[in-house]
Amino acid sequence: MPCEIIDTYVELGLRSIFLRPLSPYGFAVKTKQAAKYNSERWLQFYKEGLEYILELNQAGYFLVEQYTRIILKKLFASENPGYVDLQSPAGLGISVIVYNYDGDVYASDEARMLREMGDEKFRLGSVHRNTYEEIFGADVLLDALEESLVESSPMCSECGYQTLCGSDPVYHYATQGDYVGKKPLSFFCHKNMGVITHILDLLQQPGPRKTLESWL
Repeated sequence: MPCEIIDTYVELGLRSIFLRPLSPYGFAVKTKQAAKYNSERWLQFYKEGLEYILELNQAGYFLVEQYTRIILKKLFASENPGYVDLQSPAGLGISVIVYNYDGDVYASDEARMLREMGDEKFRLGSVHRNTYEEIFGADVLLDALEESLVESSPMCSECGYQTLCGSDPVYHYATQGDYVGKKPLSFFCHKNMGVITHILDLLQQPGPRKTLESWL
């Protein structure tokens, strides 16, 4: 399956692809598509896709997998890529903010999608009724940011991948009911640990390492 998707990108002459799982919000939940696979199945998809992308690069077609590139930047680049899902504290209201068509303001697009499912937990206010200070000083935002520091989160605080990973309080609230979540049950945690471990393994191999370094 990943190879077929990647081949379509190549046929269209595209040079960038982002292999990512379905998010547990909105249409993916309504159609029950997000529940059709677990973290291990997604990691298999990612590894197969990345292997094929590396083969294409070695054959002369330059194609970057963007999530891998983000991890590589966090490993080697002097400038943090600023990817919202891999920040500590989380990027909610710091690196992203979403203004809905009705003037309501949300901490992220995932927070807006959660609202479409009937949960206004991460609604920060309205541009029609609230001031800038009220919106960006909303308790729900400040509480989520405080709880999203990986340096003080259970299990994250002792994880060797701490500086490469981040926290997603909206995801954990949606799937487990609180900002931090239980990491042994977290798809977010399993996914990132699996991706980072795989990338570190590939960097030990001269061929893949050369290609991965070309993405920086």
